[in-house]
Amino acid sequence: MGRKRKSNKHLPARMYERRKAFYFVDKDGQWLPLGKEYPKALKAYAVLLESDAPTNTIELLMAKYEAEELISKAAKTQQGRRQEFKPLRKVFGKMDPETIEPHHVWNYWTKRGRIEQARHEVRALSMLLTYARRIGARKSPNPCFDLQLPGGESRDRYVTDDEFLFVRERAQVMIGYAMDLALVGGMDEGTIRLLERRNLTDEGIQFERSKTRNQKKEIQIIEWNDELRAIVQALLRERPQVRRFLICNRKGQPYTLNGFQSQWQRLMRRAQKDGLKERFHFHDLRAKSASDADSDQEAADRLGHGDVRLTRRVYRRLPRRASALKILDKNDDIGRGTK
Repeated sequence: MGRKRKSNKHLPARMYERRKAFYFVDKDGQWLPLGKEYPKALKAYAVLLESDAPTNTIELLMAKYEAEELISKAAKTQQGRRQEFKPLRKVFGKMDPETIEPHHVWNYWTKRGRIEQARHEVRALSMLLTYARRIGARKSPNPCFDLQLPGGESRDRYVTDDEFLFVRERAQVMIGYAMDLALVGGMDEGTIRLLERRNLTDEGIQFERSKTRNQKKEIQIIEWNDELRAIVQALLRERPQVRRFLICNRKGQPYTLNGFQSQWQRLMRRAQKDGLKERFHFHDLRAKSASDADSDQEAADRLGHGDVRLTRRVYRRLPRRASALKILDKNDDIGRGTK
């Protein structure tokens, strides 16, 4: 069936995409069709990899996890986990899950430079080994527990009004409107990318929130105000005017996660070249929306948080303000240097 080709998809080892279909390449280089639907292809891949692998390995465990667990997660979670698996696969891929010990994990963390990304990768490995215990692929305690990696700092980047306007002026049309929706509506990237005309109601923009496909959906409404209504009206005047999705490409199709991120990174590079001192993430605009709210409760309601403590801890990034205690009457001379 031809020689192996690298795919631009974040696919597991030895699983490839060609002409809108998925294939497994065995140890002899034979291409075996897995089907056109990614979830079904993953399950078939896990079975074939298990029969092709001489022993239980982390590589096999990753394939099973993707087929049985990860496929039910949100798209952004899936992408992040696969990115974290890539360096882990290179180091631990051929190891038996039972043989991984704490010093292996600590050495990995150290050799990766103790960077924040390495912390995410160790967390992904921990989750994978917990899954291994659940399905009987590992009996020993999780070696990632009790490592006490130095704590990471929570993100505190606050985007000023001037920074927002500076970047907004340089944004491609649809990305600019996405920025507006993130700021005024406090919506995250995934929600904005998939907004449709049907989400526009008399009360406001209505959409569903959920972390995974299996969780109960929660309905959120961002009520209309003059700013939000003006943004949506202007957005709907953009081409193509006959379209289903609010934020879309020239063909009227929604941006993929990778496509949107590519546009955002290009915008950040352009803004930095023009004088932006520090980059920021698109998600920081959601934090700006919360930070600029008049109260913690208003911010939590807009972001759809059930617990205001999460909003306060992660998304309220401006200093807290308080009035100084007034202890003197305005006619009191104490402290004025008089006798």
